[in-house]
Amino acid sequence: MKTVALFGAGQIGAMVSRLLGTGYGACCFADNSEEKWGGELAGIPIVSPRDALLFDPDAVCICVLDDERAAQMRSQLDALGYDGEILSPALLKTFDVRSAQMRLIAEQINALAVPGDVAELGVFRGDFAVQINAAFSDRTIHLFDTFEGFCTADVDIERQNGYSAARVGDFSETAKDIVDKKLLYRERAVFHKGFFPATFRGCEKRRFAFVSIDADLYAPTAAALPLFWEQLSPGGALMIHDVYSTQFGGVRHAVDEFCAENDLLPMPVCDLHGSAVIRKPLKNGQK
Repeated sequence: MKTVALFGAGQIGAMVSRLLGTGYGACCFADNSEEKWGGELAGIPIVSPRDALLFDPDAVCICVLDDERAAQMRSQLDALGYDGEILSPALLKTFDVRSAQMRLIAEQINALAVPGDVAELGVFRGDFAVQINAAFSDRTIHLFDTFEGFCTADVDIERQNGYSAARVGDFSETAKDIVDKKLLYRERAVFHKGFFPATFRGCEKRRFAFVSIDADLYAPTAAALPLFWEQLSPGGALMIHDVYSTQFGGVRHAVDEFCAENDLLPMPVCDLHGSAVIRKPLKNGQK
């Protein structure tokens, strides 16, 4: 088995540690943040980049997706005298676990003829909405977003509870037209622009077969879960992004609270941002 030092003790690194195949084993995390040294992530020790090389790893995996940061980390390894194999999780941007999971769920939902529309809360620039639209091409897709980024009230809750470092206006680099132009079946799209849950008005009697919740923050996630669950058809699925994220802790709190109140168990998805899926059981006799 090859030993691997994972360079970057963050969200990407945590998920990469779980995605390593049987031929690889993580020996440590290397990180430039001194406050992390001596701690653990996913049960793996965190040390300085220099100390990581003392483990004599067979390879080092650069656990960031940003090309500029990755280049800087490679240069740092060169300066430390490392000349071994360097791995990169960048390929996971092409082969995406979350997208694959959604498509498999879509195939099952469509095969079972689970009734209902589909939806996404937290559309941003529409990259995942495009995939949902394609996977459920004969269903109406409801797209909920402010298209203005995070609002003050939601960010205040994040700060008061220490959930994240979110800022007002984050993810504002979008617009309804940007998303609309990307959709393959745009005639199926209904946009709900504004602040959730106010934008859910008018959808209270709709049924849903699949819903993606990617709101990043505690308040909209906590509001969305009971609303969509109530309208979710048996056999349907909620896919929640960032549940196991180290960046947006409020999502995990919202999901844990909702599942505890409803005796549900979220199924983790090992994508790079730690998604989870909650399925509504089929009714007796439903196949």
